[in-house]
Amino acid sequence: MENYFSIKFTGMKKLILACIVLTSLSTGLQAQQDAHYSLYMFNGLYLNPAYAGSHEVVNLMAIYRHQWAGIDGAPRTGNISIDAPLRRNNVALGLILAGDKLGLTTSFSATASFAYRIKVRKTKICLGIQAGGTYYQQRNTDAIPSELAAQGYTDNIFSVNKSIFVPNVGAGIYIYSRKYYIGLSVPHILPMKLNGSLGTSMSDGLIRQYNHYIFTAGVVIGRETSVVKVRPSLLVKYVKGLDRNIPDFDASLGLLFADRFWLGGTYRLASGYDNKQGTAFVIWAELKVTHSLRIGYGFDYALSGLNTIAKYGSHDFMIGYEFINKNKRYASPRYVTYF
Repeated sequence: MENYFSIKFTGMKKLILACIVLTSLSTGLQAQQDAHYSLYMFNGLYLNPAYAGSHEVVNLMAIYRHQWAGIDGAPRTGNISIDAPLRRNNVALGLILAGDKLGLTTSFSATASFAYRIKVRKTKICLGIQAGGTYYQQRNTDAIPSELAAQGYTDNIFSVNKSIFVPNVGAGIYIYSRKYYIGLSVPHILPMKLNGSLGTSMSDGLIRQYNHYIFTAGVVIGRETSVVKVRPSLLVKYVKGLDRNIPDFDASLGLLFADRFWLGGTYRLASGYDNKQGTAFVIWAELKVTHSLRIGYGFDYALSGLNTIAKYGSHDFMIGYEFINKNKRYASPRYVTYF
């Protein structure tokens, strides 16, 4: 009898924990529907389709984020992207494959990008569009622990798994030269409701794909021959339709040593999880291992109440490779990619 109650209590405890995590993560979706990478400054195609081709070579990138480590069911996300300018150099193409796991919901997406590039002296003005879709699967039955399911425990809320495919289109503009960039994009133009399709009973405001508006900017300060260069950068994200309508800000400052090693920090201001505006501080680094290969890492420390339960922070891991054509001569060889 004692073992029975022990198993039942343990299973119920897991179910309650799953509900708490699901509720908190669904609430978090209001402020952060798309995955927010701390290494955003090295992951431009994910934010803006007009970024395609800006490395001037075939650029392959992979990034993985483990958010709120230590919380069961916390977000884990990653994407692989490739982009390149075409031979005439005024057109570029890109492709992103992404996967995301958040509580009971798993999603997979594929997005193709097209950019038209106009050169004005040393500056390029790029206009981009993107199209693709996301497949969502919500495994509600996973919320019920196996020991409770074996005893015949059921719950109508968690009894049926649901899935849905959501199409998406987006657009953006990206202006850059060797030492600065500025971009504005709308990755989600089509607002979509997911409540009925995913079989949830939550309020209309929680499960919805809202329009996103993203502004990015950055500049590199220092001479070409300087041993240390400075790069401030900014990301502003506004999601239309949320209750607070408060944009999120990422303000970053990076130092480039010997044109090889980036070291920097980011202060994130967001709508917050416990009404605190300063939600995280990030330390990040990127190393140019060879002419083509680069690796990066970012660590987030939550400044809100999340740091009491997400004790191990959040982690970004990045690897990138540029397929440089050794037979092609460049007027200004881009051994160092600043953005």
